[in-house]
Amino acid sequence: MITELYDKLGQDAQKRQTLIAMKEQLRGENKANARSALISHCGGDFTALVDCLSAEDAKARKNAALVMGELGVQKLLAPLWEAYENEQTRFVRSAYLTALKNYDYTALLGQLKSALERLNAEEVSEENRKHLQEERMLLRGLIAAKERVRQHRYAGDTLVSELVLTTNRNHKNILMAELGACRKKELGAGVMVQLAEPSKLFALRSFEEMLFVLPKCRTVPAEPEAAAGALVAAGLCEYLKQRHEQSAAPYRFRIELRGRMALEKRGGFVRSMAAFIEEKSRAVLVNATDGYDLELRLIETKEGSYHVLLKLFTLPDFRFAYRQKTIAAGMRPFNAAFCMALAKNENDVSGRMFFRENAKVLDPFCGAGTMLIERAKCVPVKESFGIDILEEAVLAARENTRFADKKANYVNRDFFTFVAGDPFDEIVTDMPFTVSESEEKKQEIAKLYRRFFERAPEFLKEDGVMLLLTHDRTLVKKYAAEAFVCIREFELSMKEGSYLFLMQKRRKA
Repeated sequence: MITELYDKLGQDAQKRQTLIAMKEQLRGENKANARSALISHCGGDFTALVDCLSAEDAKARKNAALVMGELGVQKLLAPLWEAYENEQTRFVRSAYLTALKNYDYTALLGQLKSALERLNAEEVSEENRKHLQEERMLLRGLIAAKERVRQHRYAGDTLVSELVLTTNRNHKNILMAELGACRKKELGAGVMVQLAEPSKLFALRSFEEMLFVLPKCRTVPAEPEAAAGALVAAGLCEYLKQRHEQSAAPYRFRIELRGRMALEKRGGFVRSMAAFIEEKSRAVLVNATDGYDLELRLIETKEGSYHVLLKLFTLPDFRFAYRQKTIAAGMRPFNAAFCMALAKNENDVSGRMFFRENAKVLDPFCGAGTMLIERAKCVPVKESFGIDILEEAVLAARENTRFADKKANYVNRDFFTFVAGDPFDEIVTDMPFTVSESEEKKQEIAKLYRRFFERAPEFLKEDGVMLLLTHDRTLVKKYAAEAFVCIREFELSMKEGSYLFLMQKRRKA
């Protein structure tokens, strides 16, 4: 019983073992009962436990603090904080801060900030690095839990920045054309552009992400300390300060690593690099779990080093913010927007623009409404109708369309039982698909395609067109030809097996 263990503390020379046993009970399956029993047993007098904070054995002090943390009795806050301030053994100090998480420590906020400032100014050595980093992290977490994190405000539009705009690898020409006469060149994953006022680029929907290039550090070594050192030495802190309103540090960051490194090694690499960045920047840059100002995007090169790019969350991108609700297997808004960009300047078989203004548009498998929303954003429509067999999808589509400030009619129905009134000018849709290797599932999809291409012409005017995104190209080829003319086919991703077809209803002979 935990009460018996507590009674042993006063006369027990083996305080450490007793405290460890108490801690285990307070964290075990019956922790609530153990906590209640001990608090009741002490009757408000925790002297034997508090005295352990002065024990000669450093590990006894550490475990006493952790036991007090599990209890969370507010009267123990003062002795915990006093013990932290007096503690000289580095590995014990974090235990006091861990214990504080279960207390109302609001009154200590100023002292916590002062403690963090002292730690940030402290010289780092191989001997103290690990525990110093842990203590800093805990202090920042305690402070952040009591204060709303204030993100820095971007103010760099007057400066020329070098940017990478990620887009579809097979059709970078679309973005190149939309960028106009600025300085630009194609890259593997998108387009590099050099200009001022990057915020104006959010008028375009043909790129997915905007990433900043740090001019003096385009690649870093595949070693955490060296990579951190290269970034700080290249002026990362100064680059951020130049592009943001003058406000107090720190800049909160996260690291995203993309490459061949095994997952079990990746976490350790990222944590280590983040800790070295904090250390070398003197806490101007701090690793965070939320409220980021920036993401450091590391992309592995063929040689094994890493390209480094900056994603600034301080420069908000609201283009696809309407996507408040998602469903399983829902498409990314950028993909839908890019499909519209590919079709926008195409013509139908008669030479008219593929998309018509004030068209009446149908999506037979509308999901969360993304295709219809992006179609309306590309060229104005008169009416939009979305059909989906899943009620969850229809509810999500209605909400997303409202957030997009667009209008559409959504019906929770199987397309093959849906009855329309007047025919539509266009069909735009992302066709259902399966990743299952099951022959039964494949046959289900094949049957759906056959039925779709038999029925779709009924919903279109005589010169009606269809934009169709598919992961089953062969089924489109097999079943569409009788009723539709293929105007244009785009390979979006060979890896994902995704294709975009622009088609028009065949005229009756």
